[in-house]
Amino acid sequence: MIINNDRIEILREHNLLRRAFYPNPPDITYFKDDGTICSTCFQLRNGENGISVDLEHLTKYEISIKDKTKYRLITINAGSIHDLSLLTEHTPLPDNYAHSLIKGDIDRKKSKKLAGLARTVQYLS
Repeated sequence: MIINNDRIEILREHNLLRRAFYPNPPDITYFKDDGTICSTCFQLRNGENGISVDLEHLTKYEISIKDKTKYRLITINAGSIHDLSLLTEHTPLPDNYAHSLIKGDIDRKKSKKLAGLARTVQYLS
């Protein structure tokens, strides 16, 4: 369903993609040694009004990851996000129609739950 300004309603069955640095940059840990995702990957930074993601069905993995030598791609289901009382909002950018945000009270506990629900995307490009 398309809503105002060509924005799309994000449904429970939609998946969202998040790009995360890999290997971990200095002083930031996005992945544990065993490859699992850290809660740091789902924490808001200063000045952010949401966690930046892409709506999976509006993009391709190679576009969303941008540079596979620097990043890994993570997927998470919108329904799981909504179950944590968080919102998902399609917020297209001029160069990225798939861009969306995870918004709400994203505290440490919710960041940890998001990380537990997310999975690393395995794909060939």
